[in-house]
Amino acid sequence: MFTLTRWNSSDYWKGIKLRNNLLMESAGKPPITFAPTEERNDWHLVVRVDHEVMATLLLHPINGQIAQIKQVAVSQYCQGMGLGKKLIAYAENVAQNLGFELVFLTGRKQAWYFYEKLAYESFAETYVDHEVELKIFKKNLVVTQTKEMKTHGRQ
Repeated sequence: MFTLTRWNSSDYWKGIKLRNNLLMESAGKPPITFAPTEERNDWHLVVRVDHEVMATLLLHPINGQIAQIKQVAVSQYCQGMGLGKKLIAYAENVAQNLGFELVFLTGRKQAWYFYEKLAYESFAETYVDHEVELKIFKKNLVVTQTKEMKTHGRQ
């Protein structure tokens, strides 16, 4: 079940546990031990499978048009099953419904192909943070349609 949860709620802390196990530890960063106040105004998305939180991410507003997808974590038991793809699609849908026109995220090297398959475009040089190689990706949520003019064979 895909749902939004409140900051500092039980499901939020289950998401923190996933983030600590999958993101913080592998990056050589200390675990999160308190609810970060800078996440208070973010949208916290979780996926529950059999009442357990198996995936999470944060949707962080930058301004009225841009949101950042942060802290994407999918349990190792659910990786390769399409759950991450569905979670990103859910986040994009939430962002669109909130009026955001563009989302961006910072992806780890092992996830670059995953984000590219979801139509995210890289727009910055790679960089290293702690022990992780990263790249920034963006995706427009507003699709502009172009109308082709009929030229009756003339150019």
